[in-house]
Amino acid sequence: MIANITIPYPTDPLAILGLWVALALMLAIYSYPLWKENPAYRFAEHTFVAASLAIGLIVNIDSLRKTAWNPLVGGQYVMIVPLILGLLMYFLLVPSMRWVSRYPIAIIVGSAMGLGIASTPLPSIVNQVISTLTVPKPGASSLDWFGFGFIAVGSIASTMYFLLTYEHKGPLKPVTQLGRYFIMLGLGAYFGNTVLFRFSMLAERAKFILQVLGLVPL
Repeated sequence: MIANITIPYPTDPLAILGLWVALALMLAIYSYPLWKENPAYRFAEHTFVAASLAIGLIVNIDSLRKTAWNPLVGGQYVMIVPLILGLLMYFLLVPSMRWVSRYPIAIIVGSAMGLGIASTPLPSIVNQVISTLTVPKPGASSLDWFGFGFIAVGSIASTMYFLLTYEHKGPLKPVTQLGRYFIMLGLGAYFGNTVLFRFSMLAERAKFILQVLGLVPL
């Protein structure tokens, strides 16, 4: 069992100031949905964008130094290739030479698509097919068999809904309609999870307000 770790309220004036500044910026951000766009919201928004840009710039420069520049200096001269491709992307800022930036962007997009297809859709499809075809073990409960049948019927019907080479009529129509209901059920569950996640974020922000006010421990 993991015990809750409480942090004492800071005594350093700068730490206390940081907590209250974070609280003020958070309330300024929430003033937009609760009221309307206002100067406080715009100030907090611009502060967040500027801070995120500065942090991202520092992190990217440090990552470039560790992953490309240091190996290049250490003798891995092949790292000159990504460095050159990265520099070519900045030709996007030069209108007359913008065509040069298309080559590194095309390489990045193509490699990202290849890695994405190999790592996400194919394993997901294979795992879905295996889980659909794998029957429950002997001695499984009726609930396990119901779940197996539900997933199998839902997977097959949802796949048949995207069968675009035949018109959805005749014996195919009830199957595709059932697949549509399964898709709506999945999207509804996904939306419900999103709403619950937003409420959990709101609860965390409410807890932060109480922590800054000293009503609950940090």
